[in-house]
Amino acid sequence: MKYTLRALTCLLLALCLALPLTACDGGKFRDDLTAAQLSNSVTSALPAGDGWRQVSENYISPSSWGEDYADYLAKVTEYRIVVSENSDMNVDEVGVFLCKSEKDAKAVKEFCESYIAAKTLQMKPLLESYNPDELPKLDYATVNVMGRYVMYTILSSADTTTAGSAMEKALTPAE
Repeated sequence: MKYTLRALTCLLLALCLALPLTACDGGKFRDDLTAAQLSNSVTSALPAGDGWRQVSENYISPSSWGEDYADYLAKVTEYRIVVSENSDMNVDEVGVFLCKSEKDAKAVKEFCESYIAAKTLQMKPLLESYNPDELPKLDYATVNVMGRYVMYTILSSADTTTAGSAMEKALTPAE
């Protein structure tokens, strides 16, 4: 019962977080930022915490992202994934993908959702016994799409909201 209630709460929170992202001005977003620039905007809005480090190019591989990862990367112009400097104790992760088109962004969104689902299956048993305080971050993991950009986050509830707002602020054209 406790797990069901937590899962329902997380689902409702995810829906609430997604609503503002679907109501933006007709889908018109900037597309002149690099993945690194957007990633920096998002992570600089988050509490300093342990700091961030960029992952290596080998991070996206068949073992964690699936055998067809190369098909999805072909839809991406560039990407940047950062994890907590203290990744032994903290599962915080932010990935930003600049896709070749908005259609490609929808496919990359599914790619990121699959990655999060696989990571959750892999990490949940370990975190339950090793670091249960990090478990809710897997439940709050989200994938946002704005124009050609896709961002996934594995963060606390508050940090997930902050990251989504920072992405929207960075990509909304100035009036």
